[in-house]
Amino acid sequence: MNKKAIIERATKLYAAAFSDASDAVGLTQVCMDSRIAPVTKNTRAVGFARTAKMVRSAVQIPYDEVHLETFMSLGTQARKDDVLVMNAAGATDCSVWGNVITKISLAHGIRGAVLEGTTRDVDEIDKMGFPVFALARHPGTMRARLDIESVGEPIVCGGVLVHTGDLIFGDGDGVVVIPQARIEDVLVHAEEVAATDTWWAKQLDEGKDPLELHKQRPIP
Repeated sequence: MNKKAIIERATKLYAAAFSDASDAVGLTQVCMDSRIAPVTKNTRAVGFARTAKMVRSAVQIPYDEVHLETFMSLGTQARKDDVLVMNAAGATDCSVWGNVITKISLAHGIRGAVLEGTTRDVDEIDKMGFPVFALARHPGTMRARLDIESVGEPIVCGGVLVHTGDLIFGDGDGVVVIPQARIEDVLVHAEEVAATDTWWAKQLDEGKDPLELHKQRPIP
């Protein structure tokens, strides 16, 4: 299945449906830590993981140009429909995201950022409509505090293993990660969960007995 079709189907769903579907197919570790939540007005991100890992700086000096180019490559070398997923060493004393990398990312078709770290420039990012999920906000720069260890390698973010190409879905409930090899399987089950939720809502709106409904179609 092509990426466009996957995103079109996924966009119609929600994080809880992906979580329930993952349980149904035996994937139990797909939900990121609840501390990673939307910090922007746009609370939905759907796309394919592009990973990065940060580590604490051993030497407290500003970055050289090579380091800055590596950081910018998160956006400049990304593919359309990527979501940038970053393990920022859990740092909450400085930010790893801001308005400049957001502009770079938008220009390359990136659909959002998920950070085990913090962001700044949120008001400016909101003007661009870009979704960011993070531990918190922080105004401080990462210069001389964090270095890039890797780009495009497997990482753990929010307690979940993430590989480049995995499906990332985030909404107001949080972020889920679906392994690339299981995307179709999980999508099918998530669509079934969503259909059942819709059916339940309709029946309850009509005043039907929940116990009888559960006999007909168990709650997901």
